[in-house]
Amino acid sequence: MKVTHSCLEFDSIEGLIDFTREFETGSMIRFLSPIEDNSGNVLVKEEVQVKESTLARLKDIKGQYTPKFEIKLNKELLEQIQNILAIKIVNQLKVTDMKFLKFMYENTNYNFKGIIRNSLLSKKTILTLLKVYNQNLNFFKYISELGLLSLGIVMIPDTMRFRLLRRYAFTAGILMDVPRIGVDKFTKLPSDDNEKVRIAHKCSDILQKLDLIEFTYGSISNHMPLGMMEDSASSDKNASGENIDETFLDDIIANDGESDSKEDGSREDAIPEKSYDLFQALLTDALKLSRYIANISHNAVDKDYVMEELVYYIAYNTSKKYFDELLANPLVATFKEFEVNVKRLRKIAEVEMKCVYPPSAWAYPKPKSSQVLCKNKVWDCPNIVMGWDIHVITAQEAFGWVGTSLPVDNYPKCRLEEELDEIMVEPEKPKKK
Repeated sequence: MKVTHSCLEFDSIEGLIDFTREFETGSMIRFLSPIEDNSGNVLVKEEVQVKESTLARLKDIKGQYTPKFEIKLNKELLEQIQNILAIKIVNQLKVTDMKFLKFMYENTNYNFKGIIRNSLLSKKTILTLLKVYNQNLNFFKYISELGLLSLGIVMIPDTMRFRLLRRYAFTAGILMDVPRIGVDKFTKLPSDDNEKVRIAHKCSDILQKLDLIEFTYGSISNHMPLGMMEDSASSDKNASGENIDETFLDDIIANDGESDSKEDGSREDAIPEKSYDLFQALLTDALKLSRYIANISHNAVDKDYVMEELVYYIAYNTSKKYFDELLANPLVATFKEFEVNVKRLRKIAEVEMKCVYPPSAWAYPKPKSSQVLCKNKVWDCPNIVMGWDIHVITAQEAFGWVGTSLPVDNYPKCRLEEELDEIMVEPEKPKKK
């Protein structure tokens, strides 16, 4: 199947029949041009309803005509594709191995299915997702999870007053990686921050073709979580950059002056231009969190503990001002069973934030921190405790604990360690689900 702005093209009758069954099109199919046999006789006229029996007959006489079928993208068929795609996206919640994502939606009171369907009103968005689904099913599942994460993050009472933020969050989340469809390991981002920024900017530029609301592009450009690895710039110095598909959307864009009526009409989703900065800030934070959650979930070594650890990571990194509290705190609060450990990690972050030469103070080891050392070895700091150096025998990577890694070495002890004694709650080992 080839997806274009005006039609769906099939070069086999079997492919067409499979599509009509999967997308439950019934008699919505109409050909843009007649189907003729090898003698030039018309078998099926253009612009007439094509019944299942007609397709079955065409299959029976396969070889007596040229198998080229151009299916007209009328309003009825587009709406049916929209419905089925929305169902497929929602069904990803049932099959995903991302425990954090499943938990986000288990007890929600919001009509997220309606939000998802209504986010797919644009013809260009529908066709983009259909093309992704047809070309790479695993990638479709991956971007569906990004969209579901972004939507789940903003499904909190504090954002109720921001009309249609949920729709924007889902749309931006599911589309932001589409130009990366040709990347082999699409679930793994480069560790180099400069390369992450390049990818985000490039994807944002390519997605301009979809005519999304303007502030979406700024959010996609600026959402990448940076500082995950302190020495990331050197770690990928020999790696080649990701191949971004700049032409993926070209067939979907009208080149004949035809407009996308659903986008050009009186916009239901219009918001005052003066609110763009606020919406962009919220959307950027939502995408940043969803990217972070997806990256940790896909690349964690121990999948059994990843949901619990994500709660701790987000709580800790929010206290370090890495994530915005408006969205991150309610998200963490939904995971009630981990509340004890969350409180401890917030307090550990608060102790580190008192560093005279930030970000040198580092509570070690996480999450059961009993010591505070000076990672940057600022010997003239008034908080240095001379003669009590700490020997780190196991490196602690920045994975999850944003912003730094801790190599094996000797480090000076920090006086802030005394404040850890006030944190009486001992973190519990999360139970396997």
